[in-house]
Amino acid sequence: MSRRTPPWRHSCLFITGALALTGCTDGSVQEEAPALQQQAAVLTPGPDLRVTEIQAPDSAKVGQSVPVTVKVCNTGDQSVYTGITLQVYLSTTPTQQVPGPGSPPPPTSQSTVGQVTLGSAYAGQCVTQPLNIQIYPPTSFTGSGPLYLGASIDTQNVVPESDETNNGFVKGPMGVGLRPDLVVTRVDAPPSLVPNQGFSATATVCNVGTDASSGGFVDLYLSTVNGLTMPSPSGPPPTSQSMLGGAPVSSLAAGQCRTVPFTAYAQPPPASTPGAPLYLGAIVDGANQVVELREDNNAFVQGRVGVGYGPDLTVRAVTGPASVRQGDPLQAKVTVCNTGTASSNPADVMVLLSTVPSLAAPGPGPRPYTEAPVGNFSVPSLATGQCTTGTVQGSATPPPMSPPEQPLYLGAVVDLSNQVVELREDNNTRADTLVGVGSRPDLTVVALDVPTNAPSSGPFTVSAKVCNVGTTRSTDVPVELYVTNEPSLALMSGPPPMSVMPMGMATVPALEPRECVTRLVNGTAGVPVGTPMPNPTLYVGAIVDPRAAILELREDNNVSALSRFGLGSGPDLVVRTLTAPSSIKSSTSFWTDVKVCNEGNGFAPASTVGLFLSTTPTVTLPPQGPPPPSQMQVGTVDVSSLSPGACALYAKTVYAALPPEAAPTQPLYLVAHADVNQQQVELREDNNPRVAGPITVGNGPDLVVTDVTGPASAIPGGSLTLTVTVCNVGTDAAGPSQVMGVLTQEETLSTALPPPPYSESPVGGASLPPLAVGQCVSTPVSGSASAAPNADPNTPRLLGARVDTSNQVVELREDNNTRVTSRIVVASGPDLVVRSVTAPTGLPQYSAFTAQVQVCNEGNMSLYGSVPLDLVISTETTLYTPGQGQPPYTQVQMPVGGVMVSSLAVGQCTTLPVQGSLVRPPAATSGQPLYLGALVDAPNALLEVREDNNALTMATSIGQAQ
Repeated sequence: MSRRTPPWRHSCLFITGALALTGCTDGSVQEEAPALQQQAAVLTPGPDLRVTEIQAPDSAKVGQSVPVTVKVCNTGDQSVYTGITLQVYLSTTPTQQVPGPGSPPPPTSQSTVGQVTLGSAYAGQCVTQPLNIQIYPPTSFTGSGPLYLGASIDTQNVVPESDETNNGFVKGPMGVGLRPDLVVTRVDAPPSLVPNQGFSATATVCNVGTDASSGGFVDLYLSTVNGLTMPSPSGPPPTSQSMLGGAPVSSLAAGQCRTVPFTAYAQPPPASTPGAPLYLGAIVDGANQVVELREDNNAFVQGRVGVGYGPDLTVRAVTGPASVRQGDPLQAKVTVCNTGTASSNPADVMVLLSTVPSLAAPGPGPRPYTEAPVGNFSVPSLATGQCTTGTVQGSATPPPMSPPEQPLYLGAVVDLSNQVVELREDNNTRADTLVGVGSRPDLTVVALDVPTNAPSSGPFTVSAKVCNVGTTRSTDVPVELYVTNEPSLALMSGPPPMSVMPMGMATVPALEPRECVTRLVNGTAGVPVGTPMPNPTLYVGAIVDPRAAILELREDNNVSALSRFGLGSGPDLVVRTLTAPSSIKSSTSFWTDVKVCNEGNGFAPASTVGLFLSTTPTVTLPPQGPPPPSQMQVGTVDVSSLSPGACALYAKTVYAALPPEAAPTQPLYLVAHADVNQQQVELREDNNPRVAGPITVGNGPDLVVTDVTGPASAIPGGSLTLTVTVCNVGTDAAGPSQVMGVLTQEETLSTALPPPPYSESPVGGASLPPLAVGQCVSTPVSGSASAAPNADPNTPRLLGARVDTSNQVVELREDNNTRVTSRIVVASGPDLVVRSVTAPTGLPQYSAFTAQVQVCNEGNMSLYGSVPLDLVISTETTLYTPGQGQPPYTQVQMPVGGVMVSSLAVGQCTTLPVQGSLVRPPAATSGQPLYLGALVDAPNALLEVREDNNALTMATSIGQAQ
């Protein structure tokens, strides 16, 4: 049966509330032909081949071999089963001419630089073809500069198509020759700016050319349009944009990037008008001082920014369940932030379900029929930079226009009534969470455990974890694993394309809602046809229910994330451990432990690990010459030869020499790079670096909260004691300070003083003694479990603490004084927890045994009466907990014994002997490890303060399925 295309597949999500813009990705979505098949071509029967995308390096040297990936789609209604010729061209013009069969292209304006034969292309299918091209420009091209890269499919005209005019595609300019090419790839700045006031920003500048660049400048701009105009050396600057500031960019090696910090001033452009949108961007080398391969790509616009005096409310996140039955209760959590320049008034938030990810803006008119409300809550007044999280409990009612059993977007709209005058009114909505609504299963691959490397022939075992996140029980389906040379894997309606190679499959048993199973898939890893060799770049991915045998709530989440691996014979050096202190004094030494492993299948001769201090968590290894000014090599580690699977641990003293570009208070990173001299031929070269840090450089103390512990529950308004651990991770001793324990609704505590009263409530405070360098102290903090004045009763609370709230200690860092840890339930009731399960191991099937199970009441009220305690044998390391009234047995786990747990006082524990026998669950495979677990109150008959901590499984297998 063919898989129907869901309407949400081709949606692109715009992430509001942030300055960065993101594009679409189809990493786990079926690749299908473009929508042009709905136009004239589809009226004529037959195949229709089109090149839709070309991926290639930004630049290349003449004569160089470079990898290129071309996507070819068959948008017709008939498949092609014969070989199809794909040609890649370089041209001096953006229009390219397809040579006739057996004829060369026009040599002066176009050259053929690559050719490959594709296999079949099924109707509606896209094939991504990698190939290597040789950079030989047309004869009229001399020197260095841009050329247009393009491709054409079926150049030999062997396939009669419904449309023969759409076989070509031109990607755009590609720099060819020996020059640098400077581009801006990112601008980071506050989301809102105060006019004519200074602010800090950074611009990431990269040299995507083929040669090193000399120094230059990067300038920040505000523009009234979504684009920037390069400055003219003779004419006046355009009134649509204004330069806010600039900073020098030191030399960059080819392929190197650098984040450039500078201070800018928010001067609106002369042509700007109040309330009109403004865009923030940057131009590198605006004065054209660097001779580049391309001069048309020096400008970059990051996105819209608020400018003025006022609040700006944005929806930071919307989360909810993976699925819900229609009409059942639905709980959603929404985080709202004020990213403006002034405090906001209270505002309303509506949570809704939508058939589309783009929600209508707030306004007085009725909401569209594509939406259905879930619930509302109020956001209190928020200071600049503050956030708050609210929880809404509503009903999963689909919109009127929603087809039945279809996934919907869970979203939110802040300031629905437009009562708050904001800097921006275009970023008040967010809906990027898909929720399955209906009564169906929903299978998804949640994890893959892939070996780092595999032999080119021989067994290859991958572990795939599949969960049913739907609302009803699933049936048995296969999970199939594939090797691909692309970083994405798509659902396949027919046989896999040439870029994908089947590896193996396993059967996923029927799963209850919220149940998971882990399957080992054995196979052989092959190299897909057309993969550039040697040292191929390969990935492993899994697809569950690949033939759409069952109807699911969502069909777009059956593909796993991909894991890269190396294939072949050879070593693979990886830095597995790298330690670094939290802070160091400038021009001093510190210790680091470096553990290097050979994770390949071949012998690794002696090698060298390079150690660097860097302003970024990455390092660049220039082919020759000194490292860039953003990094400083501070040492090396001589690594002995290593057999496959062997590791070696080295202790090294490192001298803290700062990179030339490092600012006085800038955090640094310690980077270790295996085989820094690149003398080894490894299976993989992408996993050689490892990063530790950040490291603060300077003189002074640095107080951090390393842990906050407390009870799992507390009576509302009752007494509560937390234990807070504070350490001085600075370079000098710290004087006396204060620590405060809090209950909070946020996952991070605000650094604003005073803290927002609506999201946290203080538990109590304690005085801390002076702390020497590296010294820690744990202190009790006692108070009451009271709620914040405007706390949302439905939002979970967390334990938190902040040290040195009054800033009486001058520290190296002031941004790391808070910590949030575990959840606490503020309610009254018992809480039964299985604390330990012990039993003999290595037992044969059907053998009897006695397990010892410890159950504790960690609630704040006694347990009266009794509840059941079940022994369960499972193929999984964690037990599935059934819903209320449901039995604890499934295809994956089997109850094998049980007793009753009698009354338990608050804090009391009991250890019970439970008789059981080793019975294989129905879905267990021969030789599969089996695990013993215990589940208390499986029917959920007892009302507890927490229902998510009733099960525990032994870490060691009790036996194997036979």
